[in-house]
Amino acid sequence: MMGEPALALGVSLVAASFFLWRRSEIFKDLGEGSEKSQQAMICIAAVLRPVSVWVFALGLMMASLTLAIPYYKLGQTPLQEPFSGRFSESPVEPIFLAFLCGLTSLGALLFPAGVRKWNGKLLRISALCWGIAGVVFVLFSAMNYFTHIGLLMNTSDSF
Repeated sequence: MMGEPALALGVSLVAASFFLWRRSEIFKDLGEGSEKSQQAMICIAAVLRPVSVWVFALGLMMASLTLAIPYYKLGQTPLQEPFSGRFSESPVEPIFLAFLCGLTSLGALLFPAGVRKWNGKLLRISALCWGIAGVVFVLFSAMNYFTHIGLLMNTSDSF
C-alpha cells in the first residue's frame, strides 16, 4: 500500500532530478521572458507530454488506493501504538490516508490535461495538490517513526 507508490514516485523524482541536472544550462534563465527562457519552456513542454502518461498512471494507482483504504479499512492502527492508537477503533486514520492519496491522485490525473494545452490553472492545481499532500505525507511519516517505535516498545518482550 505504501511501498509501491513510494517506489514509483521516488523513481519519478530521481529521473526528474537527473534530467534537470543534465540539462541545467537550459533552465538557468527560466522565467525571465527572454528567448532562451521561451526555448526552455518549449523543452519542458516537449519532455512533459510523454511523461504525463506515466504521471496519469500514477494518478490511477493513487485513485485505487483512495478507494481501497476506506473500503478495506486499511491503515487502522493497533491500540498499543502511541498517539495513533487512540484512533484504533475509529475510521480517522483510513480516511486521513485516503484523503492524502486522493489529493495526490487528483494532481496526477489533472496533470496531463494541464501539460497537453499548457493550461496554467490546471498545472497550478496539480502543484497545489502535490505540495499540500507532500508536506502532510512528510509530517505524517515523521510521526510514524515515533509511533512505530512506540508500538515495538509496547509489544515486544525483548526490551
